[in-house]
Amino acid sequence: MEFNLNQILESTILFEGRKDDVIRKYGEEHKELIEKLSKSDPSGNNKYLDWMVKTALGQLNKEEDILSADSIVNLINDFHKRLPGLKNKDLNSYKSVFDLKVVVDEANKKAEEKRVSKQAKKVFENDDAVIYAPFTLEASCKYGAGSKWCITQKNDRYFDDYSKHSNFYFLINKKMSSSTDPRHYKYALQWRFDGSGRRDWTWWDAQDNSHVDTPSWVTNEMEEAIRTFDPAHKKIKLGAQLKAFMESPKIREYSKFESMMGDKEKNKVINKIIESGKLDSNTLAILSPDLSDEQKMEFINNYVKGSVNVSDYKKMADNLNQTQKMAVFINNPTILNNYDVVKVVNEELTDDQKYSLVQSLDTKKINNTDSKVLLKRWSMTAEEREKHNQKSFYVFLSTPETPVSSLVKVDPLNPESYRTINVMKLEKQVKPDTNMYGIKTEANFLDEYIGSSDSIPEDIIEMLKTKSTKI
Repeated sequence: MEFNLNQILESTILFEGRKDDVIRKYGEEHKELIEKLSKSDPSGNNKYLDWMVKTALGQLNKEEDILSADSIVNLINDFHKRLPGLKNKDLNSYKSVFDLKVVVDEANKKAEEKRVSKQAKKVFENDDAVIYAPFTLEASCKYGAGSKWCITQKNDRYFDDYSKHSNFYFLINKKMSSSTDPRHYKYALQWRFDGSGRRDWTWWDAQDNSHVDTPSWVTNEMEEAIRTFDPAHKKIKLGAQLKAFMESPKIREYSKFESMMGDKEKNKVINKIIESGKLDSNTLAILSPDLSDEQKMEFINNYVKGSVNVSDYKKMADNLNQTQKMAVFINNPTILNNYDVVKVVNEELTDDQKYSLVQSLDTKKINNTDSKVLLKRWSMTAEEREKHNQKSFYVFLSTPETPVSSLVKVDPLNPESYRTINVMKLEKQVKPDTNMYGIKTEANFLDEYIGSSDSIPEDIIEMLKTKSTKI
């Protein structure tokens, strides 16, 4: 396609000219509304702008309620999308929102029916009956309408679950109806292919009762049509499900189809999911292996800010780099109330990264005691850490017979040390004449005596007796 400067200039002049005309027509006081609608006009040249503004100001039909700007944009977007299939393509000829909505809704309905019809195969048809092989839940709902089959229930996983081991065929008798014969006018044939040892064919009447015998109105010709088609059924069904998913992706189905898509297809699907606006931390957790670094940060900073829970974070953690993890914590500090998460972070991040993280955290939302202790360490500057590391802290038990027993090194900025001290306190309570002491020394001064009592020199024992503090 050649670059046509004149065409671009003409289009720009037309765009601006129509907008200026509309501003003059409806007044400068409505300029903000006009600008908003202009940006959302799907024609690209403000062809729909006058109608949209007139409607937003309640001047199209004064007997109708005034729609919000967003509702008008949604309606016009649908009109523009269905334009090729509409008989009346002149927007200005529609004198009420109701009239336009009726036409657009009907066009949407036909487009949806056409889309769903491609998700099933008409396996057989004559004057008496028709047989469909549904490949998706939507097709199952369409062609199984009126029955009580669980695989035709929307928002349930029965169709997907059964499809793992069975193909289905819906047989509809044209000479019967739900009113004349509500049980036998429609049958579902379940054909198992998993080799489970159960019978291959099960017939289900419209009231969801199972039968071993073939329905009386099903002919050999119909059965043969099913047998002929079935070898291709599973492959076509999976392809149709993938196509339907890519047209209208649902996050709950992403993992099912992920391995069947290339990078280009995944990117299209991810963009559609993002555009849908139905985003949460579970969405981020599922998509994280396939998101770009830019998309991950967009999710973290905009879409799921404040809504990432611990479970979802653990699912996505392996797919986030250190910067992204820090952004998740800054936007969702309550995750750090989970000490298992904090311990991992303590190992993964450098001291400088942890210091930077704490400076950006809302620490008031951290109420877990162990987490708060580690965050206190993270908040120390390099100089403060160095000063802290120049000293060591020890605790020990003492009895009249054994002045120094169970010498242990502890750290006021390590949660595990608090558990050690609590265990020693319990031991002190159950043992008579036992006391507990603590002492601060130069770095590592008593390390060689940890856990030992017999090998501690007398001068060290004397120093501990005189300089330790009773706990």
